[in-house]
Amino acid sequence: MDVIINYEVENISDVYEEYVTMGEYKTHKSEYYICKYCGETDIEKFKSKAHLIPEFTGNKDWFCFNECDSCNNKFSVYEYNLKNFGAFKNAHLPIYGKKKYPKYVDGYHNFTIQFQQNGTLLMSAPENTDFFKIENNRIQIKSVTMPFVPLNVYKCLFKIAISMMEINDFKKFESGIPWLTDKKLKIEPKIPHTMLYNPNGKPVSKPIAVLLKRKAEYNCPEFSLIFIWGFLIFQIFLPFNSSDEDLDYSNLKLPILGDFVTKSKDGKYGLSHYNMNSFDKIQTLEKINFGLKQKK
Repeated sequence: MDVIINYEVENISDVYEEYVTMGEYKTHKSEYYICKYCGETDIEKFKSKAHLIPEFTGNKDWFCFNECDSCNNKFSVYEYNLKNFGAFKNAHLPIYGKKKYPKYVDGYHNFTIQFQQNGTLLMSAPENTDFFKIENNRIQIKSVTMPFVPLNVYKCLFKIAISMMEINDFKKFESGIPWLTDKKLKIEPKIPHTMLYNPNGKPVSKPIAVLLKRKAEYNCPEFSLIFIWGFLIFQIFLPFNSSDEDLDYSNLKLPILGDFVTKSKDGKYGLSHYNMNSFDKIQTLEKINFGLKQKK
């Protein structure tokens, strides 16, 4: 059966409600040291403190205690790809990593960007400066981003979503766990691996993750994740849910945030959505603009 997707704007609050936010999440005591993903129960295999949301996004406060060290290490591959995906724009923000502000390296133009402890942004660049320009007291920087694998970025977002779930809802996604835990496995689910993406949101220094759950009868997936990191806003609709098997996939409806609606120079509207079901390692061209503060 062909899957036909109809994106719908402005009705998301009619269809979905907040299931949990990252700030509300707590691992139930009954789930401590029982790995959600592989079933490991040896307490000696839980020595690492697993972050609910990747630490590089600015999360220093929220953890989960039902993810073993082995699975945590597997998922770090996906986190690395998400980090590369958003590293350029978010290097311009004071988002503290594991031990320091991360350094962004553009291997094509041979420049680096890193936030400093004193609140300044340091750029190290060669004499060739065709990657940035200053006009009207504003600077524009462009970069060929660090390489990433789209499917690994998507798996990272999927993992964030199911990590926040109650165990009874988590069990609905059992068919997707082999796909998640095997970094080489590619599966075509009924709900495509589609990601909505806005690289120009209002920046935040700490990540925001909100898991939405369908509150009314509607021909859409039961769960959707909204994730905000720095300048970037993401939304995905979770595949592999056994509760979604009876949806009409020939007329699937996806209620989305208005942030993903785009308008071209010739006045045409579109959506910033991407098929992430690819193992190809890619790089993209990104640009950022910001004003320069004049010294008095």
